[in-house]
Order: sequence, then C-alpha cells, then structure tokens
Amino acid sequence: MVLRIFLSVTTGLLIGFASLLPLVAQEHEPDATAARKVAPVIVASPSEWIGKPVVNFKATDIQGRGFDLRRYAAGSPVVIALTSTTCPLCKKYGPTLAELEQTFLARGVKFVFINAVATDLLDDAVEVQRELGWKGPVLLDRNQELLAGLSAESTTEVFLLDRELTLRYRGAVDDQYGLGYTKPEAQQRYLKSAIEQLLNDETLSVAQTTSPGCRIMLPNRSDRPLEYQRDVSRIVQNHCVECHRGGGVAPFPLETPDQLVAHAGMVVDVVGNRTMPPWFAAPDSERPHRWINDAAMTDREQQVLVKWLESEQTLGDSSVGPVPRVFESQWKIGTPTLEVQLPKRNRIQSSGYMDYLHQRIALTHEVDQWIQAVEIRPTAPEVVHHVLVYAIPRSSNQVDIDERSHFLAAYAPGNNTQEFGVGFAKKLPANHDLVAQIHYTPNGRAVIDQTAIGFRLSDTPPQHEIKVYGIANTGIQIPAGAENHPEVAKLRVPRGAYITAFFPHMHLRGKAFRFEHQAKEGTQQLLDVPQYDFNWQLEYRLLNPQLIPRGEQIVVTGWFDNSAGNPSNPDPKKPVRWGKQTYEEMLIGYIEYYYADEEKGKLERSRASDLE
Repeated sequence: MVLRIFLSVTTGLLIGFASLLPLVAQEHEPDATAARKVAPVIVASPSEWIGKPVVNFKATDIQGRGFDLRRYAAGSPVVIALTSTTCPLCKKYGPTLAELEQTFLARGVKFVFINAVATDLLDDAVEVQRELGWKGPVLLDRNQELLAGLSAESTTEVFLLDRELTLRYRGAVDDQYGLGYTKPEAQQRYLKSAIEQLLNDETLSVAQTTSPGCRIMLPNRSDRPLEYQRDVSRIVQNHCVECHRGGGVAPFPLETPDQLVAHAGMVVDVVGNRTMPPWFAAPDSERPHRWINDAAMTDREQQVLVKWLESEQTLGDSSVGPVPRVFESQWKIGTPTLEVQLPKRNRIQSSGYMDYLHQRIALTHEVDQWIQAVEIRPTAPEVVHHVLVYAIPRSSNQVDIDERSHFLAAYAPGNNTQEFGVGFAKKLPANHDLVAQIHYTPNGRAVIDQTAIGFRLSDTPPQHEIKVYGIANTGIQIPAGAENHPEVAKLRVPRGAYITAFFPHMHLRGKAFRFEHQAKEGTQQLLDVPQYDFNWQLEYRLLNPQLIPRGEQIVVTGWFDNSAGNPSNPDPKKPVRWGKQTYEEMLIGYIEYYYADEEKGKLERSRASDLE
C-alpha cells in the first residue's frame, strides 16, 4: 500500500522536461526568458494532508530486499526523496541528498529514495546509489504506484515524515537548482531547515513548496483492466512470498502467477476472510501507524488480488513488474557473535499431536552479555509452531521453564528475528545456559529439526535494558461448554516503563484478547485482538513506545470458547484450568518494555497483592 497524500498545484507552474529546452524569444513576449526559469515557490495554503498520518507502503528495493516504510522508520523521522537517473535536475540534486543524509543519519533521520521514471534502468539506479553513497534503500517505481499514492508532481520532490509517519513537509530540497538556472549555492535550504525544526520540536516555518523538476504525468487508472505484473505482483511479493516460497514455512509457493492461479480458490478464501496474511490486531483509525510489523493487506490490496483471481487473470508486461525479491541464506541479523543449536536432532512424527519439548543449551560465558539482535532458524520450519528461549542459571538442573518469566527470544512463522536498535539490548546474564521451548506441529511427513539460534552480542551495557514480563492469571477456570468466557489478569506498574511490544498467549480455546491501560483519567485500549488464533503466536511491536506511569495498571482480558462450536476444542464437556499443554489453557499477556528513568533495576515477579 502507498501513501495517500495530495498536493495543491500552483496555477501556471511550468515544470516538465520540455521546459528545459531552449525557447525562441519573440518580440511580443519580452518575458519568455523569465518564463522558462522556474524556482521553488512557497505554497501559501499547504495541502490538507500536511499534519496528517500517511499510509504505509511496501516495495522491493534495487538490491532485491523487501522494504516496508513502517518497519524501516521504526519510530524515526523519514525523508522520502524522489529521484531519477535520467532527469537532469535529479542528477544535480543527488550529491545534495547524499550530504543531507550523511548529516542527519547521525541524528536519527532515515532516508529512502524512489526512482520516479518508469523506464529508468535497474543497473543505472544501482550505479547511482554506489557512486553517491546513499545509505537508504532505493526503490524503482516502474508502474508508478508509489508516485500515485504520493500524488507526486515532480521528480525532485521530497517528503518529510515525523516519528509518527505524519507528513510535515513536502516540496523542494532547496533553491540552488531549478528549471533554466543554477546558483553557486542555495539561498533557501527548505528540507534542511524543516528537518532541523522537526528535530528541535519547533513549528516548521515552511510546510510546502513547489518543486521544479521533470513533471510527472500519472495515468488515469480508474477503468483499466487488472494485470498481474502491474497490479498484483507487488501485493503477492510484499505480503505472501516471505513464507510462500521455496524453502519457506508455508505449505506451497506463490512466487509465480501460475502458482497463484493454481491456488486461487484457497487464496480468495483466506484473503477474503482476513486469515491471511496473519495479522489479528483490530485497525485503529485514529492511530493508523501503531505497529511496526503490521502484516495486514489494505482493503485496496485485498480487493485487487481477489478481483484479478476472479477475472481473466491477464499477465501483462513483465517489464513493469517488481525487482525480484531475494531471500538470502545468511543470517538476517548479520554474522552472529554467538551461534548455538539444539543439542539433539528432533524427529517430528508425520501426524498427531506432540507435547511441548524443552532442551537445554550449554553456554560458557562468565560475564554479562547484551543481546542487540537475535534470530531463530528452524531447520524444518514447516513443522515449527513456535520457539521460546529462556536463560537459566548454569548451576541449576532445571530444564522446564515458567512461561511467565522473561524470555530472551521468540519465534513464530514469519517472525524469527528481534532487533532492538541503538541503545537498547536484552541481558544474557553471566554463568547462564539457555532452555528452548519448542512446539512442533506434524504436517503429514516425518522430518528432522535441529533449530539454530544466533545472537548479536555486546559487552557494553546499553542505555536501556529491554525486559519481558508475563501478566498472567494462573487461577483461570473455564466452565464446560462456555462459548465466550472472560478471564482477567492485572499488573499495577511499580515503576514507570515504556512498552515496546505485546505478545498475547492462550491455547486452543483462546477466542479474543485485549490489553488495556487503566489510569486516573480513564481506560485506554493498548491492543485489541478480536479473533485470536493459537496457530499464530504473533508479536505486536509498537512504532513508538507506550508510556505506563508508575502506579497505573495494565489489564489483560482473554475470552475463551470451550463449546462444541469451537472445532479446535479437545473436549467441550470438561471445565478447563491453567496448564502447560495445549489441551489445557493459559492467559498470559507478555509485555516487552524498558524503564522510563533509565536507571538500573527490574520489575520483580508480581506479588499476590499486585494482581486483583
């Protein structure tokens, strides 16, 4: 999906590639020379979309890597810069953008570049990025979908988004280059000033300018027939092939149009009922960018995919399709500092049910280590439901774990890495080993798994220690036959903390889940999962951390369906209590957090008086 922001075009603005050509002055038009010299102009009445959140978009960069604006931003300001390898003004502004990127990267501002001319060549874009040293991803917009979402008018436009992905500025980089002129240096540095003011929490003095460049003419797409390459391929690439590919965790690939058509009936069903892609948080119209890892299709993407599958399934021109997505065999987090593997090769039976498995992994470190990133890689991902990794004292004989305790790493299909960012890390205590809890789900073929875990570690403590706490109610009692039974767990926060992620956890009778923040001013919903699915143990990672002040409460509510109407229910005739196995039940609301005051300390496991 792409941004939906619109620009009020200044009347009479002469922009376009043709304007760069010499004009023949005529005696009765003494201002003809001036007419072809076009500089940026401040827009007196900025677009109504200035100051409003923009919509996330996904693509594949010129290196073949998946790009997701929300994940890329991760709570940082972002500059989206249009560019082109063939537009003369874009070429001139390339070094300027490289200098701005270098200046502001150190201050937490990220850049992304969109090549705005459909016929620009991939190899040329790769060479430009290499020559200029752009650090941010470069995207080719061959079918102009991203430009349409931006309502782009010129190849030199830039868009500045704040930490909430709210549009704060759009327009020119500066006034050094324009149509028909070049200055020795810029006199008005619009983008630089906007970034400085944004970082200083000041009101932007200029919210919008015009941007002389090669004019962008977007086609009218309202009535055109859908084509796979132009309309569908990016949706599948952005939302499906991460799992549905050779070697992926999904049961069949969707990497080609033939594969998509072969599974059309299934795809239409699961996309239509929102089972796929797996994402179960209720949408929030007031806070559309709450989640970094939101995997849901937009309504438009869903409609386009279903409509194409139900139509004549025209393929279209492959030259307008996306850059092929590359899935590297190397670790996503980079070369691990510490790489370990389960001590045993686990045989997964072909059918039936398997209890949770716990295996201990011996370590040798004698000083505290700090986990900056972690990745879990099953060798048979098609049968791994989830993995949780815990640290236990080396002197302990413990193998089983308490699910309510602080876990170091988590794996679920489609989500096998956690990276905590600069200044954040989890602690791997000295003289501790690991215990991995693995849940295997047989899929009709006996296989062997020996899951590997990679850690990127540091010896230096971070500014913020990332922790995990499980808000649990071990006294749950779900009556036999109850189809909508609620249970509640609460935590009164003993020390102000910022929440960075939520992990709901129930078993087969889990129906819905909710996190709420109770304060003196009232109750605020933190996460609502109206259709909980045990098959997908998802994390919900916030774009911007949520502060919970000391003394206020986090309330976790889970609804359970223990009726015969729940096809996953092992036995609707029996009441259900807390238990480790999936035929029993749990209510745990995990929160990942760090302390607001940055001092050393930790949330101890809540006493009975803390839970009401």
